[in-house]
Amino acid sequence: MSFLLINILSSFLGDYRKLNEDSQQISFDCPMCSAEKGVEYDGKGNLEINYQNNVFKCWSCYDTNYMSGSVLKLLKKFATDKNRRDYLLIKPDANSILGREKEEIIVTLPEGYQKLSECTGDEHRYSFAMRYLTKRGIGPGIIKDFNIGFTTIGSFYNRIIIPSYGFDGELNYFIARWFPKEYNKLKYINPKAEKQEIIFNANKVNWDATIYLVEGVFDHIVTYNSIPLLGKVISMGLLEILHDRAQGLIVILLDSDAYEDAKKLYNQLNFGDLRNRIRICIPQVNQDPSSIYENFGAQGMVNLLRTSHKLNQMDLI
Repeated sequence: MSFLLINILSSFLGDYRKLNEDSQQISFDCPMCSAEKGVEYDGKGNLEINYQNNVFKCWSCYDTNYMSGSVLKLLKKFATDKNRRDYLLIKPDANSILGREKEEIIVTLPEGYQKLSECTGDEHRYSFAMRYLTKRGIGPGIIKDFNIGFTTIGSFYNRIIIPSYGFDGELNYFIARWFPKEYNKLKYINPKAEKQEIIFNANKVNWDATIYLVEGVFDHIVTYNSIPLLGKVISMGLLEILHDRAQGLIVILLDSDAYEDAKKLYNQLNFGDLRNRIRICIPQVNQDPSSIYENFGAQGMVNLLRTSHKLNQMDLI
């Protein structure tokens, strides 16, 4: 059985680097690490698989590329359907690891949430919230389209609320931004749900058009057809969905101080069906999409997005 499993894994991961048949542990070159370096195989052998327990982990990029978990996750990402069927034929227990579900967290909008588009000047602190958004160039159209609201009570009081909805239109997350002038509070507090497991506003994405990957939610609401990473790294879930669904270009649009992160993300995405469909867009120094929209409006964003371009091998060094 071990021989057959090794053959299946080698068919899409290449020659193995180390093998311990007693522990049923085998190592390969990690395809994600190799893609980042622009090579087919990097010779490091950092991807370890335990085919007894049906789990894997890359010791180099597990925390940045989410390269760990069930072997079926690895098969889904890099192998063929036949590889997966063959593996399950030999190791049907591999499915059991996928059945271990995490405790479900139900996300609800915070106590006191009010849609700004449905408020009037008489609402408590309405004018303060509107003044904050107006200063950032965010007008009634964006406010209504993204259901932007605010709170005046509870643990999220005095915060701008921007909800996120999944593919099914159900609430799956929100960000809560402190907006009064006093800055003795955390800028953002968010729900307990794991942000790496959701696609922010997945219901709004046009998967046939160019998709822009941005850092934060305020970048997202001013950038057409964008997905916020909620940071500078991409989740494995979003990476898989982009490979499965994206039909057009993908443009990486991070803040001006995140060029190295953008290059790394470029390498992560530029393989398989997405190869040669990745572009990068770099704002001017000390700028990000949100500040460009605030200072230069929609035309400023158009001018920025027109600078999107491919990277060559010299750029990636």
